[in-house]
Amino acid sequence: MSSLVVMGSPISQPTRAVMWLCRLLNLQFEFKAVDSNKGEHISQEFLKLNPNGKFPVLLDGDFVLFESHAILRYLARKYKNQNTAYLYPEDNLAQCGKIDSWLDWKHTALRPGAAGIVRRRVMSKLMKDYSKHSMRFDLKEVPESREARILTGALDIMEQQLSQSTFLTGEKATLADIACSCEIEQLLMLPNTESPPFGCDLSVKYPKLHSWQSKMRQIEGFEKTHKALHGAVKSIEKMRAKSKI
Repeated sequence: MSSLVVMGSPISQPTRAVMWLCRLLNLQFEFKAVDSNKGEHISQEFLKLNPNGKFPVLLDGDFVLFESHAILRYLARKYKNQNTAYLYPEDNLAQCGKIDSWLDWKHTALRPGAAGIVRRRVMSKLMKDYSKHSMRFDLKEVPESREARILTGALDIMEQQLSQSTFLTGEKATLADIACSCEIEQLLMLPNTESPPFGCDLSVKYPKLHSWQSKMRQIEGFEKTHKALHGAVKSIEKMRAKSKI
């Protein structure tokens, strides 16, 4: 049994980012699903690992770590090798600074809009009971117009940045690209017949972002990491075709 354990949901963007990095680093890890439908994320057992009641959580032997970006940096530092040092090059402070900047930006700009719209338009309709899910607060307290504005603004910024470089911080994908790419892929849950903020077709309004995401999908580990999400997307599309969502 591996000493590395990733706890979370394969549909969760932050969880997928961690699992993808583990695969890029060629790390053996055990995945333990946390079912938020059953309230497992707010069980006493889980809250001892993360008092915030959110996933992912990383167990590395006796060491416990929560917050996905903290986990990404920890793994990249501890398990780096010559082939993966570019993901978070500690000997290049300027580059690490850029990566950290985009990671922080992602959680404060991209995720609130992207996750908000997907939860409101899709997840809340799929879940029979979301009374234990954190989205129950946002659905009441945050207007959809705010989520749409935040998401549109974030995508505009990414489009502008990707018109200047192949990836977010240069010519190689880094931790920043991994985190943001997983968030962008979540938009596939939205209708593919329209552009964001309420659809997932990036090709018209965001051609640079569309091209970047296509490149990210070719990176090792992406397909396996997103298998569960892509399966869910297919099911959602069938439901949407039958007007069940």
